[in-house]
Amino acid sequence: MASHAIGAALGVALLSAAAQAGVEHTHDPETGLEAWILRAEGASFTFNQRLPDQTRAYFQGRGFRSGEVEAVALACVFQVTVRNDTDVPIDLDLSDWRVIPARGSHRPLRLEADWQQEWQRLQVAQPARVAFRWSLFPTRQSFQPGDWNMGMVTFDLEPGTLFDLEIDWHQDKTARHLRFQGMRCAPDRQL
Repeated sequence: MASHAIGAALGVALLSAAAQAGVEHTHDPETGLEAWILRAEGASFTFNQRLPDQTRAYFQGRGFRSGEVEAVALACVFQVTVRNDTDVPIDLDLSDWRVIPARGSHRPLRLEADWQQEWQRLQVAQPARVAFRWSLFPTRQSFQPGDWNMGMVTFDLEPGTLFDLEIDWHQDKTARHLRFQGMRCAPDRQL
């Protein structure tokens, strides 16, 4: 039994190391925005930086007042796309993902339910709250073969922060783990 656990742990470690080597990091010279892309085990994960100003404008256009949207604009928002290019289902739960700031310990993402509590406390209008829910990547989602989805994910870090991201998912009930190293929140600047 112990050798099975050691073998499984080694398999996850090797997947993580192999996957990190396959991370494509891009930098748009015109905008300065960065992206991290990884295709591993038939799944594809793309993380695109969003400037705080992009997030401010997007949510103000959906009914949020300036003061309401500032917290999310400064919470390190990425546009995330996930694709299932396998022939088996993939299940994600963002509550299993962890952010590791360069000078800090593992912490969870700030999920849609956390934001909804904040919006309720601030008495944000219901139409704006619905638009927010549909803009964020779902906390839990199952992807059938060929499925994909995109949405915003908030890491609850300050603009410009360096961090690693650990993501877990299940591929046809097999646990998978990846670590993206050296990611960075977009700075708070205008284009």
